[in-house]
Amino acid sequence: MTARERVTGGVTARPTKAGIARVWAGSLTAVLVRGRPGPGVRHSAELRQAVLALVAMEAVTTVLVSSMLPPGVRPVHAALELLLILAGLGVVAAVVRHPHEVDAERVLLRTGFLGDVTLPRSSVRSAVPVVRTVAGRGPRPVPGEAGAVACSVGGSLNVALHLSPPVRLDLGRAGVVDAATVYASVDSLPAFTAALVPAVGRREIS
Repeated sequence: MTARERVTGGVTARPTKAGIARVWAGSLTAVLVRGRPGPGVRHSAELRQAVLALVAMEAVTTVLVSSMLPPGVRPVHAALELLLILAGLGVVAAVVRHPHEVDAERVLLRTGFLGDVTLPRSSVRSAVPVVRTVAGRGPRPVPGEAGAVACSVGGSLNVALHLSPPVRLDLGRAGVVDAATVYASVDSLPAFTAALVPAVGRREIS
Protein backbone atom coordinates (compact mmCIF):
# COMPACT_ATOMS: atom_id res chain seq x y z
CA MET A 1 0.00 0.00 0.00
CA THR A 2 1.43 3.38 -0.95
CA ALA A 3 1.39 6.49 1.22
CA ARG A 4 -1.42 7.92 -0.92
CA GLU A 5 -3.56 4.85 -0.25
CA ARG A 6 -3.03 4.90 3.49
CA VAL A 7 -6.25 4.66 5.46
CA THR A 8 -6.83 7.33 8.08
CA GLY A 9 -9.03 7.10 11.15
CA GLY A 10 -10.09 9.73 13.65
CA VAL A 11 -9.16 10.39 17.25
CA THR A 12 -11.14 12.70 19.50
CA ALA A 13 -8.80 14.25 22.02
CA ARG A 14 -9.42 14.14 25.75
CA PRO A 15 -11.44 17.20 26.84
CA THR A 16 -10.20 19.66 29.42
CA LYS A 17 -11.19 19.12 33.06
CA ALA A 18 -14.02 21.60 32.59
CA GLY A 19 -15.08 19.77 29.44
CA ILE A 20 -15.11 16.45 31.27
CA ALA A 21 -17.25 17.96 34.02
CA ARG A 22 -19.70 19.23 31.40
CA VAL A 23 -19.91 15.75 29.85
CA TRP A 24 -20.62 14.23 33.28
CA ALA A 25 -23.31 16.80 34.04
CA GLY A 26 -24.93 16.56 30.62
CA SER A 27 -24.92 12.77 30.65
CA LEU A 28 -26.38 12.55 34.14
CA THR A 29 -29.11 15.01 33.18
CA ALA A 30 -29.88 13.02 30.02
CA VAL A 31 -30.13 9.75 31.96
CA LEU A 32 -32.43 11.31 34.57
CA VAL A 33 -34.66 12.98 31.97
CA ARG A 34 -34.76 10.28 29.28
CA GLY A 35 -34.14 7.24 31.45
CA ARG A 36 -32.55 5.26 28.64
CA PRO A 37 -28.93 4.56 27.68
CA GLY A 38 -27.65 5.60 24.28
CA PRO A 39 -27.98 3.05 21.45
CA GLY A 40 -24.92 0.95 20.73
CA VAL A 41 -22.63 -1.58 22.39
CA ARG A 42 -22.02 -0.86 26.06
CA HIS A 43 -18.57 -0.93 27.61
CA SER A 44 -16.66 -0.51 30.87
CA ALA A 45 -18.98 -2.58 33.07
CA GLU A 46 -16.18 -3.13 35.57
CA LEU A 47 -15.68 0.61 35.99
CA ARG A 48 -19.41 1.28 36.31
CA GLN A 49 -19.82 -1.32 39.02
CA ALA A 50 -16.79 -0.07 40.95
CA VAL A 51 -17.92 3.56 40.82
CA LEU A 52 -21.48 2.72 41.83
CA ALA A 53 -20.17 0.74 44.80
CA LEU A 54 -18.02 3.70 45.85
CA VAL A 55 -20.97 6.07 45.47
CA ALA A 56 -23.12 3.85 47.70
CA MET A 57 -20.38 3.69 50.34
CA GLU A 58 -19.87 7.44 50.16
CA ALA A 59 -23.59 8.06 50.70
CA VAL A 60 -23.60 5.89 53.82
CA THR A 61 -20.43 7.39 55.30
CA THR A 62 -21.70 10.89 54.56
CA VAL A 63 -24.67 10.38 56.87
CA LEU A 64 -22.48 8.90 59.61
CA VAL A 65 -19.81 11.60 59.41
CA SER A 66 -22.36 14.40 59.22
CA SER A 67 -23.93 13.27 62.50
CA MET A 68 -20.58 13.75 64.24
CA LEU A 69 -19.87 17.23 62.87
CA PRO A 70 -20.84 20.54 64.49
CA PRO A 71 -24.18 21.81 63.17
CA GLY A 72 -22.58 24.83 61.51
CA VAL A 73 -20.27 22.66 59.41
CA ARG A 74 -22.85 20.13 58.28
CA PRO A 75 -24.29 22.13 55.34
CA VAL A 76 -20.83 22.67 53.83
CA HIS A 77 -19.92 19.02 54.33
CA ALA A 78 -23.22 17.91 52.81
CA ALA A 79 -22.71 20.15 49.78
CA LEU A 80 -19.20 18.81 49.16
CA GLU A 81 -20.32 15.21 49.56
CA LEU A 82 -23.26 15.80 47.22
CA LEU A 83 -20.89 17.11 44.56
CA LEU A 84 -18.68 14.05 45.01
CA ILE A 85 -21.62 11.68 44.70
CA LEU A 86 -22.96 13.50 41.64
CA ALA A 87 -19.51 13.32 40.05
CA GLY A 88 -19.46 9.56 40.53
CA LEU A 89 -22.92 9.21 39.05
CA GLY A 90 -21.86 11.49 36.20
CA VAL A 91 -18.95 9.15 35.37
CA VAL A 92 -21.34 6.20 35.15
CA ALA A 93 -23.86 8.19 33.13
CA ALA A 94 -21.19 9.38 30.68
CA VAL A 95 -20.10 5.81 29.99
CA VAL A 96 -23.69 4.58 29.63
CA ARG A 97 -24.71 7.47 27.37
CA HIS A 98 -21.73 6.99 25.05
CA PRO A 99 -21.53 3.34 23.97
CA HIS A 100 -19.53 2.04 21.02
CA GLU A 101 -21.25 2.54 17.67
CA VAL A 102 -21.00 0.49 14.48
CA ASP A 103 -22.50 1.22 11.08
CA ALA A 104 -21.70 0.42 7.46
CA GLU A 105 -19.04 3.13 7.25
CA ARG A 106 -17.32 3.28 10.63
CA VAL A 107 -16.60 1.71 13.98
CA LEU A 108 -16.66 4.31 16.75
CA LEU A 109 -14.91 3.20 19.94
CA ARG A 110 -15.90 5.44 22.82
CA THR A 111 -14.67 6.03 26.33
CA GLY A 112 -17.51 8.33 27.34
CA PHE A 113 -15.47 11.33 28.41
CA LEU A 114 -11.78 10.73 27.65
CA GLY A 115 -11.76 10.70 23.85
CA ASP A 116 -12.83 8.36 21.06
CA VAL A 117 -11.34 6.45 18.14
CA THR A 118 -13.09 6.17 14.77
CA LEU A 119 -12.07 3.37 12.40
CA PRO A 120 -13.21 2.77 8.81
CA ARG A 121 -15.55 -0.23 8.91
CA SER A 122 -13.86 -1.69 5.83
CA SER A 123 -10.52 -1.98 7.67
CA VAL A 124 -11.85 -4.06 10.56
CA ARG A 125 -11.08 -7.68 9.67
CA SER A 126 -11.67 -9.44 12.98
CA ALA A 127 -12.63 -8.86 16.60
CA VAL A 128 -11.29 -11.42 19.05
CA PRO A 129 -11.38 -11.77 22.85
CA VAL A 130 -8.23 -10.90 24.78
CA VAL A 131 -7.21 -10.41 28.39
CA ARG A 132 -4.97 -7.39 28.37
CA THR A 133 -4.00 -4.50 30.61
CA VAL A 134 -2.59 -1.27 29.18
CA ALA A 135 -1.70 1.56 31.52
CA GLY A 136 -3.41 4.88 30.93
CA ARG A 137 -6.84 6.10 29.95
CA GLY A 138 -8.43 7.19 26.70
CA PRO A 139 -6.90 6.63 23.24
CA ARG A 140 -3.19 5.77 23.68
CA PRO A 141 -0.39 3.72 22.15
CA VAL A 142 0.37 0.30 23.57
CA PRO A 143 3.89 0.17 25.07
CA GLY A 144 6.07 -2.53 23.58
CA GLU A 145 3.66 -3.30 20.73
CA ALA A 146 4.30 -1.30 17.60
CA GLY A 147 1.19 -0.70 15.54
CA ALA A 148 -1.21 -1.10 18.47
CA VAL A 149 -3.54 1.42 20.10
CA ALA A 150 -5.79 1.09 23.14
CA CYS A 151 -9.03 2.99 23.65
CA SER A 152 -10.72 2.58 27.02
CA VAL A 153 -11.66 4.37 30.23
CA GLY A 154 -9.51 2.05 32.34
CA GLY A 155 -6.56 -0.24 31.87
CA SER A 156 -8.53 -3.49 31.43
CA LEU A 157 -9.18 -4.52 27.82
CA ASN A 158 -11.07 -7.55 26.55
CA VAL A 159 -11.33 -7.24 22.77
CA ALA A 160 -8.78 -6.74 19.99
CA LEU A 161 -9.79 -5.40 16.59
CA HIS A 162 -7.38 -6.44 13.84
CA LEU A 163 -7.15 -3.96 10.98
CA SER A 164 -6.12 -4.48 7.37
CA PRO A 165 -4.95 -2.20 5.93
CA PRO A 166 -3.58 -0.49 9.05
CA VAL A 167 -5.33 2.72 10.04
CA ARG A 168 -3.31 5.86 10.73
CA LEU A 169 -4.34 7.41 14.06
CA ASP A 170 -3.03 10.74 15.32
CA LEU A 171 -2.77 10.46 19.12
CA GLY A 172 -1.62 14.01 19.66
CA ARG A 173 1.38 14.27 21.96
CA ALA A 174 1.76 10.47 21.89
CA GLY A 175 2.43 10.64 18.15
CA VAL A 176 1.00 9.02 15.05
CA VAL A 177 0.44 5.26 14.92
CA ASP A 178 -0.33 3.12 11.87
CA ALA A 179 -2.57 0.82 13.87
CA ALA A 180 -2.91 -2.82 12.89
CA THR A 181 -4.55 -3.65 16.24
CA VAL A 182 -6.88 -1.61 18.43
CA TYR A 183 -7.71 -2.84 21.93
CA ALA A 184 -10.96 -1.86 23.63
CA SER A 185 -13.40 -2.84 26.34
CA VAL A 186 -16.89 -4.22 25.69
CA ASP A 187 -19.54 -5.55 28.05
CA SER A 188 -20.55 -8.31 25.62
CA LEU A 189 -18.26 -9.60 22.90
CA PRO A 190 -21.11 -11.46 21.13
CA ALA A 191 -23.12 -8.21 20.97
CA PHE A 192 -20.10 -6.35 19.62
CA THR A 193 -19.28 -8.93 16.95
CA ALA A 194 -22.96 -9.11 15.99
CA ALA A 195 -22.89 -5.35 15.40
CA LEU A 196 -19.74 -5.70 13.32
CA VAL A 197 -21.02 -8.51 11.12
CA PRO A 198 -23.05 -7.27 8.15
CA ALA A 199 -25.87 -9.23 6.59
CA VAL A 200 -23.40 -10.66 4.07
CA GLY A 201 -19.78 -11.62 4.53
CA ARG A 202 -20.20 -13.01 8.04
CA ARG A 203 -17.08 -15.12 7.78
CA GLU A 204 -14.88 -11.99 7.88
CA ILE A 205 -15.44 -11.39 11.60
CA SER A 206 -14.55 -14.03 14.16
